Amino acid sequence: MKLAGYLGTRTDVKEVHDLRDLTADELKHHALYKPVVAEAGNRLVLFRVLDENFREWNDYLQSLLHPGPLDDDAIALNLDRLLLNYLTCAQHIRAHFEGSFQQRFRTDSSEQKKYKMLLENLGQTSWTFSFFLDFRNYLQHQGLGLGFFKRKITPTAVSLEITLNSVELLNTTKDWPRSKLTAAKGILELTALLRDFHSQMMQKYSGIIIQTLFADLNPAADFYKKLTSEVHKTHPASAMAFSNGTDAKLTFVPNDLFAELGISGVIKK
Repeated sequence: MKLAGYLGTRTDVKEVHDLRDLTADELKHHALYKPVVAEAGNRLVLFRVLDENFREWNDYLQSLLHPGPLDDDAIALNLDRLLLNYLTCAQHIRAHFEGSFQQRFRTDSSEQKKYKMLLENLGQTSWTFSFFLDFRNYLQHQGLGLGFFKRKITPTAVSLEITLNSVELLNTTKDWPRSKLTAAKGILELTALLRDFHSQMMQKYSGIIIQTLFADLNPAADFYKKLTSEVHKTHPASAMAFSNGTDAKLTFVPNDLFAELGISGVIKK
């Protein structure tokens, strides 16, 4: 197996340049990382789904920022729908990776302790993260979660006010075990809170998942990036692959792993 560069695409290879034989150590690392990359591709796509849900919520908010009459009841319904879609997806992600972790490390007390500590630390450092975990349970058991909504139009601007009232939430249920919600929190601005929660999910929580379930993903990215850089030194326009060296049959491997997983710039590596 040789390190190679190629021109074209993976479905239409135009030209192949073999550089050198891959070392035994490189082949060993490739064999180690191959199943990790495949599993990560199947699992981490959930974060891309969550990001699409947030984009849909945000795009709808932007669509309301124009003058002219709109049906407030229809707006409230759509906001409730999009919010529920988003938070249901976030809950699914947490349940999915929690189940995966328990299945993989159910007999490893040190990994169990590490995972629990990382999650507790995230909850302690981000009140927003803790609040939305509680709020998702509120939606499941108490009802819809939009709270107060108002669209204000002036001669020079259109603004949206979407809030939750801490007192009203507490009057509905006292069950806020993670966030310890109190009346002193007052009026909660939902749009800003959800934006912060999304950031926590896409960066901090995803980082915990990579650190615990996909610990080999970062070294895998570095491994393939180093080989890609070597190819680019000789053939700057080529992509990197492995070649069998006889009939130019290629084994396609990641060049920029996180970009090819579709999560580069979305989650924190």
